[in-house]
Amino acid sequence: MVILLSVSKKDIIMKVFSLIILLGMMVNSSKLDIDFGIPTGGENWMVINDGVMGGLSEGDAKLTEKSILFEGKVSLANNGGFASLRCPYQDLDLSDYKTIKMRVRSQGIAFAFTLSTDRRFYIPYFKHDIKTKSNKWQTITLDLADFKQYQLGNATGVSLTQDYKDQIIRMGVISNEKREGSFELEIDYIKFE
Repeated sequence: MVILLSVSKKDIIMKVFSLIILLGMMVNSSKLDIDFGIPTGGENWMVINDGVMGGLSEGDAKLTEKSILFEGKVSLANNGGFASLRCPYQDLDLSDYKTIKMRVRSQGIAFAFTLSTDRRFYIPYFKHDIKTKSNKWQTITLDLADFKQYQLGNATGVSLTQDYKDQIIRMGVISNEKREGSFELEIDYIKFE
């Protein structure tokens, strides 16, 4: 028995067109892009506060339906002074990228975006200020060439050059003011372009 299926030329064209669009999206999207609004978007991100060095700052992160919400309080007590949210260690070769685009909103203490090249905390890392208006959603773009190197919170005068881009193993956000206070930082997505 032979069953003939009736498929119109229009159906075939629509399916081919849909496949082309899907393939184009896959080619143009970065494997590093993070959408915190999808179930696996930020489930492995972790809070690392100054408690690792004896400080008393507090921070907590939770996934919402559309974002990751990082909130807490920075304390200067006991030589403290920072709260951070970071992805797991992994190969994050940024050689092919020039910018990071983020949709964020925040209030309280200012934050910076960080890029690490080593697991040891005392090895220099790179950071860039995240400038936001109080509690309003903004899409901001960070130029990778504008990231500056810091070691234990002090600027070294070195910029993120192409030589460092393929050595990145972790990204995150960190409080960027050495002052006490509450904070709230919400991130919708992070895209590399």
